[in-house]
Amino acid sequence: MAVPVYTIPELTTMNTGEATTNWAEPGTWLGGGLPVAETDYFIQGTGCIDKTFNAVAIGGLMYSAGAQTIASPNAYFAWVWFGCPNAIDTLANGGIRLMVGDLNTVFKAWYVLGSNTYQYGGWRCIPVDPNTTADATIGTPSGVWAFFGMAASVLNAVAKGNPCAIDVIRHGRGTLQSVSGEAANYATFAGAAAQDQNVTNRWGLCQLIDGTVIQQGHFLMGVAATAVDFRDSNRAIVIANTTKVTSTFNLFEIRNATSRVDWTSISFTALGTVSRGDFTVTDNATINWIGCTFTDVGLFVLQAATIVTSCVFRRTDRITLAGATLTSCTIDNNRATTAVLAATPAGAQLVSGCTFTSDGTGHGLEITGAAVPDMTLTNCTWTNYTAASGGNEAVYVNIASGTMNLNISGGTTPSVRTAGCNVTVVSGAVNVTINVKNSAGTNIENARVFVKASDNIGPFPFEETVTISNSGTTATVTHTAHGMTTNDKVVISGATSPTFDANNGIFSITYVSDNSYTYAMLSAPGDGAVPGTIISTFVAISGTTNASGNISMSRVFLTNQNIIGWVRKTSTPPTYTPPNYKTGPIGGTVNSTTGFTANVQLISDD
Repeated sequence: MAVPVYTIPELTTMNTGEATTNWAEPGTWLGGGLPVAETDYFIQGTGCIDKTFNAVAIGGLMYSAGAQTIASPNAYFAWVWFGCPNAIDTLANGGIRLMVGDLNTVFKAWYVLGSNTYQYGGWRCIPVDPNTTADATIGTPSGVWAFFGMAASVLNAVAKGNPCAIDVIRHGRGTLQSVSGEAANYATFAGAAAQDQNVTNRWGLCQLIDGTVIQQGHFLMGVAATAVDFRDSNRAIVIANTTKVTSTFNLFEIRNATSRVDWTSISFTALGTVSRGDFTVTDNATINWIGCTFTDVGLFVLQAATIVTSCVFRRTDRITLAGATLTSCTIDNNRATTAVLAATPAGAQLVSGCTFTSDGTGHGLEITGAAVPDMTLTNCTWTNYTAASGGNEAVYVNIASGTMNLNISGGTTPSVRTAGCNVTVVSGAVNVTINVKNSAGTNIENARVFVKASDNIGPFPFEETVTISNSGTTATVTHTAHGMTTNDKVVISGATSPTFDANNGIFSITYVSDNSYTYAMLSAPGDGAVPGTIISTFVAISGTTNASGNISMSRVFLTNQNIIGWVRKTSTPPTYTPPNYKTGPIGGTVNSTTGFTANVQLISDD
């Protein structure tokens, strides 16, 4: 990619405040002097428009822009300033107000600042959506937005200077767009703020003040035609208190599936409640959020390539996963009816090691989709959820029919509500662990381990006859009451060789129904029914040991399962240098309560 680029493609400048042309007073609010071109204390460009205010009155400044179209969630943006903030009325009484109307005598007004909210003064960029309810109406506006301005209600006359000013005015979605980015020059919040705060720009969307970014409007990362590589860390983001806009006005959005967005230890805090700030992943970009904190913000809509680790979501709205992974996160006092929404049971299993704390209302995790025979929630804890309140259970299985075992591995056991599906909560997933050593007691890495069911005593299939139908590289297995779920493994044998040899082997399955599943082959042997007497057996472990000589799996076993298997380790290709070891046997029973651990010693075969 190239260097990052920041632009405002959805913001139209109506006037930059450099001259008094087409500026006038609002016909009803004539307090203060006439509009004057000011070149001393502007915020953008080289000048602004101001006026004296040596009377107790309401007065303002309005610009004739011609008819403009502003549809929600778009807004009118104005930079406003009052040099004596203690002289104006309170917010409730319209200390500072923005106006939009047909004429300078026919308009609506929205109260945006007051002496109680603007104590320290200074330039402020205020957005107002003219489709929201106004605080005052002069005449009968028709909705033809042609005149734009600001006014102040002054309680104490200001004897000196021109304290009331307005600078550049714009309208639009308020999109600050970032694209591209490269190593050592990624797109960042500071980069966006630096471009925003250039005196020739002063968009008022992203301001970096004393190390904190103040954000309002639509922060867009990536577009349909151009991806972004956005990486930032250790940053505080404050979402402005925008009171005269719609709820969706403040938005962080990620587009383009080839974009990448990495946030590490970034804190997002919403100052207001009208538009808290939503987070939307529109395209399935690569996203990594690590150690971030989201406080009082809005909705989250994530995608499958989003990985969220060790983040805190405090008093946020609903988090829709859509396949995203949530690991070791804190979900604290979520405001929504459902804190985390998973589209499928498989998606719900991507929530692990998380802490859920309820505010006394709503569910922690809602699971939709279709029932599966088994799914597992791992190492999650649930606090302040009631056992059966009809709305405050920890887990809501929003599936109307079918049966499902909800396995709980680690953490605490949640209360469960169901929409009709027959859910059995099974606590206590157990581990099956194999450790491999040589005769000297040294751990052996990359030893091949295979463990399967040894007989039909146990919950999983042993040498059961099945039928298979192929479509490309996908094999669909009809296997009555197989009792397995997605990611379980089976060993398939008996498909006629060599034509259908690709059907034989060890495979991870994808659950389809209680009586069928699929698996992926390395090649396409041919479509249609697979000939032969085909048998399927549950596989507990198939893989190689790690550097500690271990390989393990975790699962709920409803009853004890007898198992058998072996460990092999030969010299390493391509040189095939020693050591070589004789095959080591494995046998025993996986206890449904305590699991199974085997220490296998391999004997040298060199």
